[in-house]
Amino acid sequence: MLFYLKKFYDLLDKKHLTCLQYIPDCILFGKSYFVWKSKVSFDKHLIDQNLYDTLNYVRKHTQYGKDHIPKTFELKDAKNILATLPLISSYDLATNLSYYTSDEYNSFNSYSTTTGGTGGNPTTIILSNALYGIEWAHVHHIWSSVGYDRKKDTKLTLRGKMLKGEKLVEYNPVYNELVVDVFKVNANNFPQLLEAIKSYDIKYIHGYPSLVKEYTTYFKLHNYIPKLKAILLTSEGVNIEDKKWIADFFGCKVLSFYGQSERALIAADFEANGIYKVYTSYGYPRIVDGELVITSFVNRALPLVNYKIGDGAEIFEDEHCLYLKNLSSRRGKDFIYLTKEKKIASTSLGLHTSIQNEILYYQFHQKEFGKVEIWIVPKITSPISAEEIATTFSHQMKERLKDFDIDIRIVSETKIVKSHRGKLMILVQELKI
Repeated sequence: MLFYLKKFYDLLDKKHLTCLQYIPDCILFGKSYFVWKSKVSFDKHLIDQNLYDTLNYVRKHTQYGKDHIPKTFELKDAKNILATLPLISSYDLATNLSYYTSDEYNSFNSYSTTTGGTGGNPTTIILSNALYGIEWAHVHHIWSSVGYDRKKDTKLTLRGKMLKGEKLVEYNPVYNELVVDVFKVNANNFPQLLEAIKSYDIKYIHGYPSLVKEYTTYFKLHNYIPKLKAILLTSEGVNIEDKKWIADFFGCKVLSFYGQSERALIAADFEANGIYKVYTSYGYPRIVDGELVITSFVNRALPLVNYKIGDGAEIFEDEHCLYLKNLSSRRGKDFIYLTKEKKIASTSLGLHTSIQNEILYYQFHQKEFGKVEIWIVPKITSPISAEEIATTFSHQMKERLKDFDIDIRIVSETKIVKSHRGKLMILVQELKI
């Protein structure tokens, strides 16, 4: 239901919806936002209870839980039980989603979406409708540390968004943001965007680190640097040096957080020093064989237990909280290049359309500027032919990467290139940059 409401909203003329900017958050984001606003927490002493509740829920409502989790155990044993349970990967979800899905959820209280998944392979996941409010309760808690208020502060959003026609920018009243079509903006048409930035009195920039850095070039070229309260980075991994560089350029604080499409964990880097404070109200991280493994507390529709995210990290704690450091993101530093100066982050390459439900993996290969080859492995169970999948995927990707020469290839699973650790990669980049 929530998915269809979003589609309906996307079709409407936003100039008739400006009133949404002033609706209280607890109404706009729903009952779950109101409930969870007071439950957002870093307190590590909540972990045992949250884990105990989650494991019992999973045992009662999923086949995975029925097969692996004891019927009875005590609160103090929750972490020990977790350590004995099988690990879950995106491949497991892609091949047997119903095994991990709660029997309490259907199309009326949840919706399906797709994620790049570990290494970039498309994976269908189920999200509860309530998760929308829970997610925003945590994000707003992070952003409030730099004074952000949705109703008062219009932000500029630089993410992988495409706008209809020739529009470079569009106002979104729900999030009180100026959304940029980052696939269209260049040095020549940037003045159009600059005019909009000035008219909306932008105080925050929210976006991918790679795009924020790219746009500093445009700001410098036009001798204008907006007076901002903070930069809100998202989705990509970013090193400490880049955070400092961005902070120095704009003369404001840089804030980033670690999260995933799977809604497994949220952790925030409040000091831009690479130390991420874990929200124990949201999920519980462990390190298994050098890899970050997470149990989520918030998505009851698909309650992930021992989920292998594909990232590396170290965990440490103080008296009250857990922290992540030396976080190595699975996708954050991959780019395809139109020219040596113009690049697009791999984070922007996911289509998140229904055709991804028919694909087991896809992988980008680049050897020349402006040209990409995309290898696709269709799902064996797909009712759609491989040729139709390739045609639809090609059409949608060409809409997104209009200036690129794109070649689609259907390949077997054995052809997909993996990292030296055996992980799937969304991009095999062979350019000599």
